[in-house]
Amino acid sequence: MFSRKIPVYYLIICIVVFSGASYLISSMLLKKNRSEEAPASADMATTPDCAPGVTRLTGFNHIGPIANAAKDCEAGSLMPLKMNIASYIEREQQAGNAIQASVYLRRLADESWMNVNPNDVFHPASLLKVPQLIAYLKKAESEPGLLEKKFLFEKPHQDMPNQYYSARTLQPGHSYTIKELFHFMIVYSDNNANMELVTRMDMNVFEGTFKAMKLTIPNMHDYSYQVSTRDYSKFLELLFNASYLSIDASEYATELLAESTFKEGLVKKIPKNIAVAHKMGEWGDGNTVELHDCGIVYVDKNPYIISVMTRGRDMARLSDIIANISSMAYDVMSTPAFATQATAQR
Repeated sequence: MFSRKIPVYYLIICIVVFSGASYLISSMLLKKNRSEEAPASADMATTPDCAPGVTRLTGFNHIGPIANAAKDCEAGSLMPLKMNIASYIEREQQAGNAIQASVYLRRLADESWMNVNPNDVFHPASLLKVPQLIAYLKKAESEPGLLEKKFLFEKPHQDMPNQYYSARTLQPGHSYTIKELFHFMIVYSDNNANMELVTRMDMNVFEGTFKAMKLTIPNMHDYSYQVSTRDYSKFLELLFNASYLSIDASEYATELLAESTFKEGLVKKIPKNIAVAHKMGEWGDGNTVELHDCGIVYVDKNPYIISVMTRGRDMARLSDIIANISSMAYDVMSTPAFATQATAQR
């Protein structure tokens, strides 16, 4: 009844069309699967979400100084180092040597960066002495002679936190210029010098520094204020880039930081001939303690910022953790491969 024959050429056309459609669908599915399986550690600088971005300082009428110019995402080239540091921190936590630890590292040759435990925040403590220094140097730009003013130090300040790591302190009955107070505050991390400076600091300039960088302004009387490694590192970038202070003032500040007498953190396990402009901070509440060290490591042709903040119950163990993390970073950043990349960027 339905015995009509289908022409051979019609069957051939159907087969060709069906085969082409099947190939097209298979190709689309294969591409989709490949994109979903792309490793997260790949360098995503070419994607829209990781395009280079520029962060500018605010608060100026006619200019917008560049604070930094960096990709929006972490660099794929730094992922092996990040994973090694993250694994090390996890082991130290399991061993009871640390409660929390965060690390931020930025290569200054190309602004690539990585951040371990970026959501952790810590009490900055003496780390705030760096923005205080910056505020004074900023004020000095409009007030010539400010840094040579001299003040009598009558007696030690009361109700200051105890320092686990201490060096030299001011001597009662002696007079000091603001520049000399800087030396005690930054090089020795002396709290007496810090208090002498804080009581005379222009708070509008100090707060303006944080506003320019779009950072939360700390209350100097509120000890609950905390900060992340990435946000704090912006002060070091500010000095290295000389984008907020003059070149001479930025150079002066980093030279002071490079004279720090604290040797139990970033510099402990890296070669002694490597310059490091850094500042430590320590905090404790009777139950837990915190130790931080943040600085610029001047590896030849490949300087980098590294900020390590830690929380635990033993200062000595936290010191070792910071030193080990710094050593891990240095071993990678000082390799010929990274030096070559840095040279190519110039």
